[in-house]
Amino acid sequence: MSGDELSHKTLGDLSYDYLTTFGKNDSVFRYVPNSNQHEDATLMLNYGPLLEVISAAIYKNVNINPYLTRHTLLTVFTFLLFYYCGMAAYKIAGWRAGLIAMVFMLVSPRILGEAFNNPKDPPFAASYMMAVYGLLCLVSELPKPSWRSAMLTMVGIGLALSIRVGGLLLFPYTILFIGLAMLLNQEWRGHLFRFNFAYYRILIFQLLVIFTGAWLIGIMAWPAALRHPFTQPFHALAVQSSYPTVISVLFDGKVIGSNQVPWNYNPFYITMTSPVIVMAGFFTGLLLLPWTRKLLNGYALFMILFVSLFPLFFIIYKKSALLNGWRHSYFTYGGIVLFSAITYEALFRIVKPRVWNYVLYGVLATGVLLPAVFIVKNFPVIYVYFNELAGGVKGTYGDYNLDYYACSAKPAADWIAKNIPYNPALKLVSNNPGELNESLIMGNNSWRSSYIRYRERNEQDWDYAVFLPQYVDPAMMKNGRFAPQGTIYKIMVDDAVVAVIVKRQSKEDLEGIVALKKNDVQSATLHLEKAVASDDNNEIAWGYLGAAYAMSGRKNDALRALNKSLNISPGYQFAQAYLNSVMHMGGVKIH
Repeated sequence: MSGDELSHKTLGDLSYDYLTTFGKNDSVFRYVPNSNQHEDATLMLNYGPLLEVISAAIYKNVNINPYLTRHTLLTVFTFLLFYYCGMAAYKIAGWRAGLIAMVFMLVSPRILGEAFNNPKDPPFAASYMMAVYGLLCLVSELPKPSWRSAMLTMVGIGLALSIRVGGLLLFPYTILFIGLAMLLNQEWRGHLFRFNFAYYRILIFQLLVIFTGAWLIGIMAWPAALRHPFTQPFHALAVQSSYPTVISVLFDGKVIGSNQVPWNYNPFYITMTSPVIVMAGFFTGLLLLPWTRKLLNGYALFMILFVSLFPLFFIIYKKSALLNGWRHSYFTYGGIVLFSAITYEALFRIVKPRVWNYVLYGVLATGVLLPAVFIVKNFPVIYVYFNELAGGVKGTYGDYNLDYYACSAKPAADWIAKNIPYNPALKLVSNNPGELNESLIMGNNSWRSSYIRYRERNEQDWDYAVFLPQYVDPAMMKNGRFAPQGTIYKIMVDDAVVAVIVKRQSKEDLEGIVALKKNDVQSATLHLEKAVASDDNNEIAWGYLGAAYAMSGRKNDALRALNKSLNISPGYQFAQAYLNSVMHMGGVKIH
């Protein structure tokens, strides 16, 4: 399960209750995922919960596991992304391009890894791609498109809107692509400029059906939109464009606010976390575009590039807030893969003699094999993928967010179930208890964890812990100090630690911290000295020991201990604050 899934499942349950009681049970409008963040209450109402409602309808009426139901539905639904990406490539460039596109999607670890439990981004990407394929069909059949193409476009746009309000983009896209196609065709342009609407009466009626039907599909399971069917989607778009929730993200080794990401945030992630073979095809395609547009349907290529690149440029222009990774932009990836696959098909047709085609097949096979091996080796925690140009997960470790969805909680829970017999007298903690507990429950395990910050891990009493590298000092990750003393199991991806299970070896640090908070400096010093003697990388014990030394007037010892703490973890604010305090005491030399 993912970090967002708990709140979206609850939203789906409450939305289902609202719909099945015809609005009498309106508790969905008072749902606050986190009582300490009032902004989330408004934010959740701006998501269309269609897939969540369908899942709730299944598991509430059939006695099956809610998360298994959700994951199955999300996986099947996300398959539409693979299918329609392949179908679009097939329509533009033939069967080989379609096959390449589907394989490219299948070996994209970021997309595949979140297809099982991300309730918004891959499903939205699938709906978006479905609508794009529908538009390709619609435009190719102008001026009198088939009703099959019209219905496909309608359903795609409606499903996209029902998942994320970004589906509104597809309404103006439809007008843009059809209108521009008319202007580029002399006969159609003539009828349009003469206001010969009788010539377009079928198309006009189809557009009315598409827009009306898509709007109804988009709002039919969305409680807030059912209350305000004409204004809520636009309000949701305004809210999500500014995205009021700000979190800390790790980018290029620095912790920054999600509303302060640099312009290259999305371009970097897309380029460095997609298979090299895909991005190579995309950038090669841009260079070959003057030739490719003559060989294939140039207008269709324009459409594909527009639906992929325009949102990315718009995000940069608006300086939009972006959360961990580039998951909110997954919907642009279908077009990138599609354009890449078409480029390889163009190369097959351009390159002569025929022997070079076999070389190109070899390049494709090698390029696909690399991410495929990563997927097989590291499943299910595969969405943390970085490609070979970035140095892999190991090469970027400590520079970028990894398991932000806490997917490694599942293998951690499975290992606990097999290796640690349940003992009610022992305490389990985690910095991601929600995901860990749900995984334990799904495995019928009696262990339950309580929350603890990684930075405060030694300030509480516990016996076992599961830690993920979220909000861990990047320097500790880079210098190999993330796995603390007592680590009994590591969950690895590409030789990088994404989660650890720890058995506490000593509580000397805890006893020292408790004593210090009671102003028992002498006792605190004894306990903390024992703690650092047994664990030289315990930055928390070193920090508190420095505070104890300072409180007892041992300034040089305090400086030594505090500098040691900061050497282990430069971002440890407690140690830095005490160091600054000691430095201003005067008469102190730093050794």
